[in-house]
Amino acid sequence: MIGVTLRNWDKTNFYHLLNWFCLLLALLLAACGDASIGQTLASSSPSKNPSPTAASNVTSTEAAPTFGTLPAQANNEVVVSLDFSKVGPAISPYIYGIADVDKTDLNYTSRLRPGMMRWGGNPASRFNWVLGNAWNAGRDFEFRNGNYGQPTGDVATESFQRASNAKIAMLVTIPMLGWVAKNSDSNTRSVGVPDQSGSPIAPNSAAIVGYDPAANRALTSVQSLARKNGPFVDKPDPASSKVVYQDEWVASLVKKLGNAEAGGIKFYGMDNEPDLWSETHTDVHPTRVGYDELWSRFQEYASAVKDVDTTAMITGPVSWGWLGYFFSALDRGSDDFKTASDRANHGNQPFIPWFLSQARQYEQQKGKKILDVLDIHYYPSADGVYAGKTDPETNAKRLRATRSLWDLGYIDESWIGTQIKLIPRMQDWIKTYYPGLKLGVSEWNFGADTTLNGALAISQALGIFGSQDVYMASYWPYPPKDSPGYEAFRLYTNFDGKGSSFGDKSVPVKISDDSKVSSFAAMDSSTGHLHLILINLQPDKAQILRVQTLQSFPAQNAAVYQISAKTANQLTQQPTLKLEGGSKIELTLPAYSITLLDLLSSGSQ
Repeated sequence: MIGVTLRNWDKTNFYHLLNWFCLLLALLLAACGDASIGQTLASSSPSKNPSPTAASNVTSTEAAPTFGTLPAQANNEVVVSLDFSKVGPAISPYIYGIADVDKTDLNYTSRLRPGMMRWGGNPASRFNWVLGNAWNAGRDFEFRNGNYGQPTGDVATESFQRASNAKIAMLVTIPMLGWVAKNSDSNTRSVGVPDQSGSPIAPNSAAIVGYDPAANRALTSVQSLARKNGPFVDKPDPASSKVVYQDEWVASLVKKLGNAEAGGIKFYGMDNEPDLWSETHTDVHPTRVGYDELWSRFQEYASAVKDVDTTAMITGPVSWGWLGYFFSALDRGSDDFKTASDRANHGNQPFIPWFLSQARQYEQQKGKKILDVLDIHYYPSADGVYAGKTDPETNAKRLRATRSLWDLGYIDESWIGTQIKLIPRMQDWIKTYYPGLKLGVSEWNFGADTTLNGALAISQALGIFGSQDVYMASYWPYPPKDSPGYEAFRLYTNFDGKGSSFGDKSVPVKISDDSKVSSFAAMDSSTGHLHLILINLQPDKAQILRVQTLQSFPAQNAAVYQISAKTANQLTQQPTLKLEGGSKIELTLPAYSITLLDLLSSGSQ
């Protein structure tokens, strides 16, 4: 075991709660300058049988270099074209992250070989590192304290040590909420917690109308602060620790594991979805978080961490999702976002651009960088997709939903109803407001990972992250052992069972019909091999495919690996593909399949 599963509040339910005020939000967005978003939100019911959208068939190779298009082929074959002398972005190993492991398989991690492990989830906001095994579940489970099946021990450090021993990078969530569990007793719980959060009854007040959190804070929690402002203790006495200090935790981890540069904790995430504190941890923080509070907490805790380990990378703001990118929770007000007064009071600027501007100004003024990775969470909002429905309509929608990661023209088939273009949007914001930052998606999941359809979605998402210059990503929580989703991960991280991975240099491809086939290519700089992943998105039709390259391959027997119904949904090596050389490869992809070709190129060893 490397991680501990920390349950997340069901974001799908949260999305459904938001649907009823989408029309009001549409009017607000139009008034605030996000007119295109507002116009499309006005229709919150997607088409029953939408096409992949116009932009799906005519894709800009400049905006999305991995998804170019070629003219349609008369004989119904799909053509994948590439020039492997040209490379796109480097592929970061940290995009192959997970948040936990399947504890029924002692070899899970050694077989999957994830590039990163994340210690996070909703209860991480209230983890007491001094006790070592105490959390509060928040609204996920009756606001109870608990140990999540870990009755003794320093669970976090033990997990981090195992990851370090396995040479796996770690992302550790630093609580910023201000209150952590005082014990691990599940009988300790908050009582009388309101169903709804609210605005503070007065400036800087912790209370809302009808509820003051003071009693439940005392009942369940101890105070947590960013800085100790005194000598650090490696192992504080739990009995006498009335306050928990987060910089002291970082110092303890550095002492045990080394700093980030020496192989210790590489990433520190500043809390988990702090924009939802008032929904998830209402018992101790019922007031809705605004721009100023979130930035104040972030700079206080991030700077404290950096003071202890200057080589670590700080991620933030760890926003929960679509609305959190544009607004604060405080913007909901008493009129469900009609006024959005918090945003209006901050130059009417969407939250993430404003946050990036603050972080950049901090560095310019203080000469200290406290944000290294723009960190967001992303789950598809279309009905049933993340929830794991597997009817034919939802399966098709799930595969199309991955286009929301990159496609500039794809209209999201949910209450959002507009172009999400997640990665280009975030990269544009970085370029404009804080150039040089990296991009991370520390939670994502497209659902149904125990099915072949879910595996195809995972394979698309991982390929997109690599080709679109994402630096860090973490699947929530993990694909179950031997599931199709697990096998799709292994195709990128350990496809031959001997540690061979997809590659470290992306290669742009063009596809004649990307509604039928997705493709990703990468060079492995250690061997010079070209790895080509081909995904047949059609559930009941095999696809004739031609790979066309500008360079010639040497004659070879190329290794082939595949996941499909024909392989019982398991990653299986297929008979070698005999190539006589030249610049063309022809093959047939089974319906609903993922195929990897391991090819010798002219520079291969």
